[in-house]
Amino acid sequence: MRLLKHVAQRIVTEVSKVIDEEVIVINNEAFIIAGSDSKRIGSYHEGGKEVIKTEKKLMISEKDTQRLKGVKVGLNLPIRFQKKIIGVIGITGSQPATVRYGELIQRMTELIIQESYAAERLDSKLRGLETFVYEWLHTKNVTEEFRERGEILGIHMSEPRYCVLLQLDDKTNTDIEPDVLERIRNLYPNESNDVFVRWGNGRFVLLISAIHHSEKEMFHSLQNLLSHINNVYHSEMRAGISRKHDDPTALHLAYKEANQAINVKSSIEKVVFYDSLTLEIALGEITKETREKIVNEVLGKLMDEPELLETLQAYFHHQLSVKETAAALHVHINTLHYRLKRIQELSSIRMKETKELVTLFLALWYHQDEIG
Repeated sequence: MRLLKHVAQRIVTEVSKVIDEEVIVINNEAFIIAGSDSKRIGSYHEGGKEVIKTEKKLMISEKDTQRLKGVKVGLNLPIRFQKKIIGVIGITGSQPATVRYGELIQRMTELIIQESYAAERLDSKLRGLETFVYEWLHTKNVTEEFRERGEILGIHMSEPRYCVLLQLDDKTNTDIEPDVLERIRNLYPNESNDVFVRWGNGRFVLLISAIHHSEKEMFHSLQNLLSHINNVYHSEMRAGISRKHDDPTALHLAYKEANQAINVKSSIEKVVFYDSLTLEIALGEITKETREKIVNEVLGKLMDEPELLETLQAYFHHQLSVKETAAALHVHINTLHYRLKRIQELSSIRMKETKELVTLFLALWYHQDEIG
């Protein structure tokens, strides 16, 4: 393993917190790659070269500074990783504390490197997984070689799955994404059965095993996740869920379904199943120009009456129940009757005529979808 500059600088920063001396990190070519004195970075360190060669610590005296290039009085210690010397840490000074804490600092340095290596490996694995999932959800031809790649990544490729898309609202700080991933990991700890990756800013994709999770269980677990995000971070999150797909070659269809489900803006539900969207999917096929024509012709003057539009939306949401709508809006029933009468007058829609009522519903649906 090569000692990376950002890891070396982290070592300098952490060691400088516990010892009041100049600290440098030297790579296995004997060049200083990080240090508390930035002027020394890039210079050759002959003492480091000797430590790398002998694999032993070296205490540099005042006399040694005359014969060794680029050194100062102090202690130089080998940095080991997986039983190999990958660099040297140098601590300037001849104080007893420098020597006394030498082995402790050496051990601390090696722990930092191990932690960084583990993080790099995890990051590399996640990037590989993200690439694989992206290909999987955009291909119609899952070859045997592709299946083998999935199995190497630890994925059970033959399991029937749901595709779930999660989306944080646009105002959410992306700093919460690691916590979201950790929450998902807690909900679905078996990564062979359930695959999840980041999918762009504030978006995540989950490929959930239909063998190990029912739709009901999935609904409740996602509701809990969304509630946690809302309660802790005061942020909204939506989930779109595809139908179950038995064939791994059909996951591109599952992704399309989940995408359609999460993009139904008119739905007040935060967890939306594709199966529940028969009407919305049909309405979504209408062209933008036709939608605009319907909205303008049907709603007309209502577009300038936000209170009446809110009333109409509540009326439809509560299945045309006057009692429930009035309660939801916190108004007297007589007030609601007056508003419904005004809606009929401004739109010229007879709300007791089924065809005209459906037309009004469609216009409102398209209007809500347009404004998000």
